[in-house]
Amino acid sequence: MANQLPNIAIVGNAPKDKHALLNGILSEEELSDLCDITLYGADGQPEMEALADAVEDWHDGKVQGIVCLPFAASSNEIIGICNTEEATDVVRIYVGDGVKMASVMGDVSEQEAMKTLTKEAVTARVKQVADALKRNFFILNPRIAVVEGSGELLVVEEESTDVVAAAIAELTESKVQAFGPVSADNFFASATYHAYDALVEMYDVQCMENLKSSFGGEMLTLLGGIDIPVVLTHRCEGTLYALFMVADMVRNRKEYSIPFADPLPKLYKERKEDGEKARFAVKKKGFNPAEHRRENVNYTVAAPQKAQE
Repeated sequence: MANQLPNIAIVGNAPKDKHALLNGILSEEELSDLCDITLYGADGQPEMEALADAVEDWHDGKVQGIVCLPFAASSNEIIGICNTEEATDVVRIYVGDGVKMASVMGDVSEQEAMKTLTKEAVTARVKQVADALKRNFFILNPRIAVVEGSGELLVVEEESTDVVAAAIAELTESKVQAFGPVSADNFFASATYHAYDALVEMYDVQCMENLKSSFGGEMLTLLGGIDIPVVLTHRCEGTLYALFMVADMVRNRKEYSIPFADPLPKLYKERKEDGEKARFAVKKKGFNPAEHRRENVNYTVAAPQKAQE
């Protein structure tokens, strides 16, 4: 049915001291108009088995999105179960208090990151974040700031700065709204981040430090780049926030896919060697101007009519 509510899976076995909290969340009247909910693992089933069951039900169309309660397993293990064959890379987007962050190098150490940080890595990550914002949040022209570093991991080496600047230049040419390199000094304290839809930093540890020190409220992790709408909670208190997010993601993905389902065909065929003049110089099929000059036209002169007597 067109107006059917999405069915969201809540996966995990919360500790007993959180059961009253989760029961209160599930009894919220707002949820009855937002989505249906199916619990996986609440009966003591191992969390990874419960997640596998939820993923299988997603493939069967029984659920449309997944919210994971705090897992003992790592996010990489969760991604391994949720990932599909079509997804080649997954980006973790940390969401908290109206801000969205991702990192270029993931959870690698600073020393490892300095060896592998490349223009291609920065460019690819920013494009992934932009695609995730379009698809999951319906932000069609996202503005993304690339932050060099912060705190003890402040990136000050000239080589790293040049890498980020080169990536920004390439992204700008690709029509991606990327800005930077942005210095972390006073960036968060001055609330400059409000001008952007997402921030991309160099390492995961920077995202965590800034989210904890500069923002309040609950923090969630969105797994972008996979077919299943999945959000990970860091505390059970963020479950309601995660349910709202996943329900919106399901609807946004559907709306975003509509224009691409049956696109209109092109009205003309472009060729690499064609310039702008050739592109718009449309001629009628079989029309040769040289054959239609005045001197080449054979006129048939009509015979004069006789005057009536």
